[in-house]
Amino acid sequence: MNSEKNKSKPSRFIKRNSLLTDLFENDHIKTVYHLFIATFIGLFVNTVAYDYLKKGEVVLGLKLIKSGFGKLHIALLVWCGYFLVTCSIYYIFKLWATYRNFHKYTFSVQVTKFWDWFWITLLSLYYIYSFKFAAYVVTEFKLPPASSAIVVLEQTRLLMKIHSFIRSNIHKPHSDNPLKLPPFSNFLYFLFVPTLIYQETYPRTAKINWKFVLLRLLECIAVIFYLSFVIDRFLNPTVQDFGSRKYTLNELILCIFENTTTGIFFLLPTFFLVLHSWQNLFGELTRFGDRLFYSDWWTCTDFSGYFRKWNIIVQSWLYLYVYKDFNDNVFKGNTTLSKLAVFLISAVVHEWVLTYMFGFFFPLLFAEFLVFGTIFNYVGAPKTAAFNVLFWYALALGMGSLVTMYGIEYYARANAPVERPSFREWVVPRFLTCDCIHVS
Repeated sequence: MNSEKNKSKPSRFIKRNSLLTDLFENDHIKTVYHLFIATFIGLFVNTVAYDYLKKGEVVLGLKLIKSGFGKLHIALLVWCGYFLVTCSIYYIFKLWATYRNFHKYTFSVQVTKFWDWFWITLLSLYYIYSFKFAAYVVTEFKLPPASSAIVVLEQTRLLMKIHSFIRSNIHKPHSDNPLKLPPFSNFLYFLFVPTLIYQETYPRTAKINWKFVLLRLLECIAVIFYLSFVIDRFLNPTVQDFGSRKYTLNELILCIFENTTTGIFFLLPTFFLVLHSWQNLFGELTRFGDRLFYSDWWTCTDFSGYFRKWNIIVQSWLYLYVYKDFNDNVFKGNTTLSKLAVFLISAVVHEWVLTYMFGFFFPLLFAEFLVFGTIFNYVGAPKTAAFNVLFWYALALGMGSLVTMYGIEYYARANAPVERPSFREWVVPRFLTCDCIHVS
């Protein structure tokens, strides 16, 4: 739709805080926040004692953080390249629009269609090449997990931003108004605000609260250390010998159940880091007024509500540019197929991120997301305390199985490497082929 119509549409955004920001104003709820700080201090002291008494050194999780963020300069350099290319796409899009407007009454319908499809094809090729280039960088430079995550997640985020900007500004064939693109400053601002939905204007706060910024930054640093402690103290001891000794099938199953609590320890801080602290940090720095990045997913009793409330930033993009486009233009009102398309695309992208983040193909998340996610999306549950408990246990068990199995596969490949892995060895899980499971 053209920019003239955008101006007349009501805003999707209103000025509001994140839910946890408001909840922490309540002294009783704030106690939960203090509980997590106390847990962090407990893990810190526990790690110091463990390192000193058992290893004879105090590393405070820094070794794991240092290894995870190794070659960070390469990841940042690649991000700069992606950012510059993303900025150039604005001017390429402007070239298409300007030339199209100029020849609006001289081009035949066939020439106009050819002109449009030529640029759509180039854009589609850029989307594909962008994924291939990110995969090449993390593979060629052997980037460790955290640095790889920066490359693949930022590449995906910038592509979603580009798609949203173009879809929001593209000229509809039946409109007689010329396409008027917003200034580059609007596009540049959009690249940094914590939303994937483009709009010409957003509600903004009056000024930056630097104390708020500092607190969110400290939270980000603290959560990274917290996750390092959890991995180092709870996850690694259960999986790090895989590939160097044989595990029984019972030990393997027991690992999953032992890491159910570890899964929650991993899930909650990750949510807090990515969807609260980090988004609010950039929301405050850009004075972005609408901080609805998530909703009260923790009160859910089924996964249908969880999927809608967990990550509203991505969910809104999927709804507008996948579900609605497929429903309106491809499946012609078939909502079931449109929802399946959303789950399939989301599952593929999630698996792609994890594949190049860890450096191996292990489609467990894809299976959980596509199969169980799709099934559970159609299974409702009463809004009762009992079903909320069951929901939390299912979430903990699912997350526990993910962190355990990805950890096992990671160490199986690290401890039992193959010099020149074939395509089959890259695709087939190593923990199944390294002769490390003893079935009695």
